[in-house]
Amino acid sequence: MADTLNPFVYWGQTNDKISLKIALRNIEDEQVNLTRENLSFRATGDGVKGNSLYGVSLSFYQPVDPENSFYRKTATDVEFQIKKDQPESWPRLTGERVKLPWLKIDFDKFLVDDESDEEKAQQSNFDKEMMDKFMEDFNKEKPSESKPFTIKLNYLVCYNLFQFIGFSYVIFGLLFHYITKGLEAKHTAFEAVGLQLMICQLAAFLEVLHPMLGLVKTDIVTPLAQVLGRNFILFLLILQEPRLQEQPVVFYLILVWGGIELVRYPFYILQSMGQELALVTWLRYTLWIPLYPLGILLEGTLVFMAIPLFEETGFFSFSLPNTLNMAFYFPWILQIYPIILAGAGYFMLQHMYRQRKRRLGPALFSRHMFAKKSR
Repeated sequence: MADTLNPFVYWGQTNDKISLKIALRNIEDEQVNLTRENLSFRATGDGVKGNSLYGVSLSFYQPVDPENSFYRKTATDVEFQIKKDQPESWPRLTGERVKLPWLKIDFDKFLVDDESDEEKAQQSNFDKEMMDKFMEDFNKEKPSESKPFTIKLNYLVCYNLFQFIGFSYVIFGLLFHYITKGLEAKHTAFEAVGLQLMICQLAAFLEVLHPMLGLVKTDIVTPLAQVLGRNFILFLLILQEPRLQEQPVVFYLILVWGGIELVRYPFYILQSMGQELALVTWLRYTLWIPLYPLGILLEGTLVFMAIPLFEETGFFSFSLPNTLNMAFYFPWILQIYPIILAGAGYFMLQHMYRQRKRRLGPALFSRHMFAKKSR
């Protein structure tokens, strides 16, 4: 689409921050550039003129603090929380005194009184007329806020639902096993749910293909690192060494992996359908804080436990002479694997922190958790 349209933008302020709400639904391919002086936003979505390319460019009245600002997408809009560089009330949003027809005041988030009552009344009437026209046009274009079901959407929903059901079986099956067997369950966890866990982890290889095929808009490195790391532990260590399967660390590792996925896959289902539940989003971007480091610690513990066992059995190792005319000693890989695990773990933690800050902001208990969304 060659032309860029302006969506409706609603702004409010407190003494220390600016609130912006861009009225776009079903947003894709957003580009956001926030500096101390300007905000640039472009995305494809459903706005006042139907599905099109929309853009916003603003020059602020005063400098802002980009590092402590964030934005998040919902099913109905894009919301920005922009921290002011200096706490003070602004008489207007932009540096120039220009009346932009698409820029509106969000009176619910506006705590200053710089316009006359007559100006506010005129603006309010104008906003109401424009919003009525917006809703009339929008409803003609899109009678439903949900994304229409397509082959791509059906596949993504089915895949994520399959994984959610699979990991639910793993977690609740393991908990039932613990309730019925007691402490013995910590030594027989893999025997109880190992097959179901392996099925889910093999299916997870599809998540590496999804960005390659354009089914999801994400990088390939993150799912590749996670899938390869888990399957290395599961298939090359736990599955091959029965003595590892009996260790309680396997019981705890399965709980950690499953706890992450019980939130991740429902979040993906909602996201693929253009929907959002505030609690699910909060859990998706918060549970990783304890679970990811714990998972890294448990995986590293398993690797160290595996080294003497694979030295004893010689499994995956071979020495000269042989038809390949080469030697390989698998315990050496295990000895350097903790370094690889630490690097990959740091990458994942950094990635999740950036994702969380972008969606929820830096605070641990975000108000997003308790936000009410109208669908």
